[in-house]
Amino acid sequence: MGIYLYDHFDLKIVQSWVGCVIAACVISFPLMYRNARAAFEQVDINLIYAGRTLGMSDWKIFCKVVCPAARPGIVSGTVLTFSRAIGEYGATCMLAGNIPGKTATISQRIAMVIQNGDYVTAGIWVLIVMLIAFIIMMFMNMFAGRSGKSRIQW
Repeated sequence: MGIYLYDHFDLKIVQSWVGCVIAACVISFPLMYRNARAAFEQVDINLIYAGRTLGMSDWKIFCKVVCPAARPGIVSGTVLTFSRAIGEYGATCMLAGNIPGKTATISQRIAMVIQNGDYVTAGIWVLIVMLIAFIIMMFMNMFAGRSGKSRIQW
């Protein structure tokens, strides 16, 4: 497939940053799919019927009724997918290689410095990954939590 894309469209996937992104997405997609599917299955069918009785089109029902009702599941799937993708090592190493300055990911960098016995640098990279994950999770919780501020929490 990579040869075909390169020969016909001059699009290089293997050993490029695009390959890193594709590998991370393909590996982590099942987590998003399962959570999103479960969230959409939990949407009350009566909400959809109510939208139809109000004359809404199917697309408008999906955007205005179903997606907001399934939002917590979609957000949790996004968090799981992001967490899995940020720590991806195997598929990105296989598809994109480990070219320093071009396709090296943080998880590949951590593995490389551990092989060299540099545990201090590995620890710094782990702290960087944890900081990135914490900041993104904080923003996701802030955006996901806006609709639930009026709810009573025990």
